[in-house]
Amino acid sequence: MATIKAEKREGTGKGVARLMRREGQLPAVLYGGGKDNVNLSLNSKDWMDIVEKNGSSLRTQRQTLTIGRAKQMVLLRGFQTHPVSGDPVHVDFMRFNPKQKVEIEVPVIVIGEDECPGVKEGGMVEQIRRVLEVQCLAGDIPESFEISVAGKEIGDTIHIEDIEMPKGVVVNTDVNFTVVNISAPVVEEVETEAPEAIETEVTTEKASDEEEGS
Repeated sequence: MATIKAEKREGTGKGVARLMRREGQLPAVLYGGGKDNVNLSLNSKDWMDIVEKNGSSLRTQRQTLTIGRAKQMVLLRGFQTHPVSGDPVHVDFMRFNPKQKVEIEVPVIVIGEDECPGVKEGGMVEQIRRVLEVQCLAGDIPESFEISVAGKEIGDTIHIEDIEMPKGVVVNTDVNFTVVNISAPVVEEVETEAPEAIETEVTTEKASDEEEGS
């Protein structure tokens, strides 16, 4: 769980946001929980250090947001970056009621490939779902789902119903969709050209007069 320091900011709009980013600050907003939105400012460098240290868990775990002396638990709901430079552009935080369920995407991590007979035979692990959207209390959000393919053969499939959900975590679906599949090796067809026909020229020489007369 990360602790994120923020300050309240005045002013909105693209002009204000551009000025903030030039000064090393990152625009952010806090919303939800039946309260008014609060415009915030983060230190861009501090934020990127937090992203690098915490990785994907930032999107799936509760975070502590400090605004002045006040602290509250929040969920990261949006993190925008520039499409070219990759620099942070905007961050969205959401308040939540600890007694109410939230919907959130949790990453799927495949493990056990070294113990997968299908892989040893040349098969491939196809990860159909990179995340699973679940519903649970914020305190019950799993950091990730580890799906083991140990012992799986070529053609085996792991469906959502094969995955044991932690207590209090529910996947909202009526479809038993595929999460991971062990596919057969791909055989590349090599096109071969038919050998060119060899033309044989047969020359029949006319026998000499002497040979014809003999």
